[in-house]
Amino acid sequence: MRRLSIMMIPIVALCTSCSGPIETRIKTQSGATLPAQKQYNFTAKPEQDSAIYQTARKAVAAALAEKNFSMADDAPILVHIALASRPASIALTKGSEDNLKTIAAPKKRKPLQSCDDVEHRLIINMVNSADGATVYFGSAAEYHCKGTMSQSLPHLVNGALSNLGRSDSVNEEKTRTRAGIE
Repeated sequence: MRRLSIMMIPIVALCTSCSGPIETRIKTQSGATLPAQKQYNFTAKPEQDSAIYQTARKAVAAALAEKNFSMADDAPILVHIALASRPASIALTKGSEDNLKTIAAPKKRKPLQSCDDVEHRLIINMVNSADGATVYFGSAAEYHCKGTMSQSLPHLVNGALSNLGRSDSVNEEKTRTRAGIE
């Protein structure tokens, strides 16, 4: 009996922990053709002065630099970043009662899960500053039980910008899976 209880400890630990595959849900859409000058500037919003937003902004700037974009004051592209962290049990919807559309369905808790999930979401919208046309849109979201937004950011930025610079017009939804703290 004692040997059986000792053997059960690793099984119970595996079932109650929050480690497991993490799915990054990605949506991207290319709009108007990119300007010849790959220069951008971030939109200025007073509510975007938090530390996590500044971290996201630096991560997006680094990812854009890897794709040969440079920051300039009078740039042809404006980049808007939106960050969200919400309890995953709450659905996100838009529209009126007659025409309600679900943006993000509520996520149910896994059996034996030790904590409630939170959704981390990053949206990057790039627009032509001359006419306001969308040049590129990228969104990435993940569910986490114990992970933080700071831990998610590199994966969210990578996912949201994954199709930027493709020559064909892209409207894509995909899911990437990785191991880690959920």
